[in-house]
Amino acid sequence: MTEQKRQKGVCALFSWTTITTQAVHPPEVHDRQDSRIEDYTKKAVILKQIMSNKARRYQKINAAQNIATVVVSSFLLFFGFSGIDKIQKYASWISPVSIDVTELFFNLSMFLLFLIGTLHLVFRFPDKQSQSEKAVASLASLVNEISDTITTRGNLVASDEPSKIELVRTRYEAIAENIPANSDKEFIRAKRDLAKKEQRKPHLQVRPQQLFDPIQQERIVASIVLGSRTMVDVLIALRETNEGLYLGGGLVRNAVWDYLHGYASPTAVDDVDVAYFNGLDAEKRHDEDLEKKLLVRIPNVHWSVKNQARMNLVNGEAAYASLENAISRWPETATAFVVRLKPTGKLEFIAPYGFDDLLRLTVTNTPAFANRVDVIKKRIDQKKWRILWPRLRISFASDDGASTGDVSV
Repeated sequence: MTEQKRQKGVCALFSWTTITTQAVHPPEVHDRQDSRIEDYTKKAVILKQIMSNKARRYQKINAAQNIATVVVSSFLLFFGFSGIDKIQKYASWISPVSIDVTELFFNLSMFLLFLIGTLHLVFRFPDKQSQSEKAVASLASLVNEISDTITTRGNLVASDEPSKIELVRTRYEAIAENIPANSDKEFIRAKRDLAKKEQRKPHLQVRPQQLFDPIQQERIVASIVLGSRTMVDVLIALRETNEGLYLGGGLVRNAVWDYLHGYASPTAVDDVDVAYFNGLDAEKRHDEDLEKKLLVRIPNVHWSVKNQARMNLVNGEAAYASLENAISRWPETATAFVVRLKPTGKLEFIAPYGFDDLLRLTVTNTPAFANRVDVIKKRIDQKKWRILWPRLRISFASDDGASTGDVSV
């Protein structure tokens, strides 16, 4: 590591410690997955919290009402069997009371029982509790369905397909029309409760000095990977299809940069890159067969499977000796790594350049692309990296080690 790079890395650490304490939404750009479908998700989550609060409130009211009914009814039954005279006698053991006071207490108990029954019939708290609980179940089902649509059973890429949006909108409106109107006070309380739940979630705690330790760097990236349902589902699908398949760095890179920017929702990827190495049979049809098998496990995902043993022909280079050798020829150091889920449940990374640049939000070329930085610049523009992750630092290194390009802060 050059002294210049280390100084830039230290500067990035200070900004990184600030970023990780924030919880913000990503920039509004077309390629973000923060789409109209996710807007309905947010609305459904808030509405679910409102109905959950109502259900708990009605549950408490029903419990209090039932206890009061049992207590008053039992007392009146005791009154009825004993009679006014005996009740007056029993009460006089504690304190002298007149027959009129005893009758008044009896009548008040009868009135209280009547009042409880009337409140039960008029306000129908049990029905309201049942309606609220059904609404919570319906909204939870909708949120889970949307989550599946944009992760495992749906798209890992941004998707605003009219048919999906219309389906989600129809379901959301159907649920919303069948539940009572909500006040602004209930909305504010729901937002506050959701914020408290978010604060109680475990967060990855990282000390700045850990970013200089390669072992800690890998642990940080592994924690982010295992904390993503999407990536875990993808890794399981790869392992069950073929244990030799690795997830390319693009999906993981996005997740790490999202985390370091404090984004609450994931950034979309154009496709899911899968890499493996088979030097004995490098025909493209094997890649296509694997894509079909993966598509069965997780439909609607744009799978891109590449046998790295034949990619040297595409790149016009000498034959690659191994998967690691092939990965070292990828464009950016922050993306030049793969990961797979081992049968033991642990992650196995192949990262020729480590995770230094990835965690420092640095985009720079690998040595193989020292004379082809224009390719990387084109990728940056096409994928809108500067807009999606404004804290990225972009710097290119030439063959002689000099740093070129620009720095975005």
